[in-house]
Amino acid sequence: MDTLVEQVAAVDRGTVSPVELVEAALKAVEHVEDLTNAFTTVLPDDALTRAKQLERSGPKGPLHGVPIAVKDLYDVTGIPTTGCCGAYEHLAIWDATVVARLRSAGAIVVAKTNQHELALGTSSQLSSYGPVRNPWEVGRSPGGSSGGSGVAVATRSVLLAMGSDTGGSIRIPAAFCGITGLKPTHGAVSLRGVMPLSPSLDTVGPLAVSAADCALVHQVISGYDSRDLRSRRAPDAPPPRDVTGARIAMPLKWFERIAPEVASAVREAASVFVELGATVTEMEGLDVEGIRDRFSPLLLAEAARHFETIIENERVMEPTRQLLRLGTFFSARDYAIAREAALELGRAFDDAFEEADALLVPTVAYPPPPVDVDTVAVGDTTLPTDAVGTTRFTLPVNGAGLPSIAFPVGFSAGELPIGAQLIGPAWSEATLCAFVTRFQEATNHHLRRPPIS
Repeated sequence: MDTLVEQVAAVDRGTVSPVELVEAALKAVEHVEDLTNAFTTVLPDDALTRAKQLERSGPKGPLHGVPIAVKDLYDVTGIPTTGCCGAYEHLAIWDATVVARLRSAGAIVVAKTNQHELALGTSSQLSSYGPVRNPWEVGRSPGGSSGGSGVAVATRSVLLAMGSDTGGSIRIPAAFCGITGLKPTHGAVSLRGVMPLSPSLDTVGPLAVSAADCALVHQVISGYDSRDLRSRRAPDAPPPRDVTGARIAMPLKWFERIAPEVASAVREAASVFVELGATVTEMEGLDVEGIRDRFSPLLLAEAARHFETIIENERVMEPTRQLLRLGTFFSARDYAIAREAALELGRAFDDAFEEADALLVPTVAYPPPPVDVDTVAVGDTTLPTDAVGTTRFTLPVNGAGLPSIAFPVGFSAGELPIGAQLIGPAWSEATLCAFVTRFQEATNHHLRRPPIS
């Protein structure tokens, strides 16, 4: 059972039981934890009790009996929600809406995953639980802030782990860990019971092995929630399109200043889409470099507002505190300019989707970098390895509120995963997943496992 879809089918056939799956997941978590530090809380008693209940229960939900993990910023009843920050921890008194919907579908929460402190970073190296390590090479970044969720799936400890994405925190770990991650349309999935970072940009979604897995989970967790002010009602959407006949564009500006092996892998992915019947063209315009810098103050200003009571708490790590302090210096004028820049960016994407059904771009400009370096060489230049460098191609999607799916498209000379992303118009998650599902039926990048698994 390589994928969540296969695992669900096996439970439905009766060839494996929920108890067997949970026991296997708990053993896998124990096996990889010393090397990866991907988890913060493991719930063996709760998980096994629930698995036994599901073996005796009536109608089966679409995720009946499968073990999952959730990032440690989702509320899970009776379990501390920490955001991996000693100053934030609180005991959850109810399930986050997403957790409740997953459980109603039959999923079993076996663990919570490690992350970058307060989700304010992309390396998952700053955490009150210690740094997360990449199973492909432990000295490399696993990405963040949902690093533990990415590692949990990459090692196949579980086949679904939930993450959050404010500037790329699902898609960057997906790229660096060699798995698939879906960032939904802003407002498509309830954020009730999830630690906020920047309400203008926050989303939550799945990290899984395949796009078909992500599509299944999105069907379960999406939908309007009247208790969440950020939730939006989805318009009536047509059924997902097949990739045959689709128009896919590659904005040339997104292929500047990136590692040659990343550019090569994404272009090779484009050739696969052509073989599947899509038309792939290069596109001028949609330069996000300057716009990104203009609207990024949204994130820090809103983060500082939400965490204002703990900014000076000694249990917040100094790099996180510095970012939150920076957020307090933005003026109303700065915030208004940032909002206008986000609207401008949304209009630029709208124009692009007049010519294309989806955009194929890199997820990150380079493969997972060493955790102890500040820059990496890319051609005749260097790029930063912090959030400025890693979110270059992901944060603009959050600014525009659009869906994007990140998926593996190859490996570097050093056998490290390389990811691409397909970006689509609002509410096009099903079509994006369908396109990538066809790609993954024709390739096997997503099925490769790291040495630690």
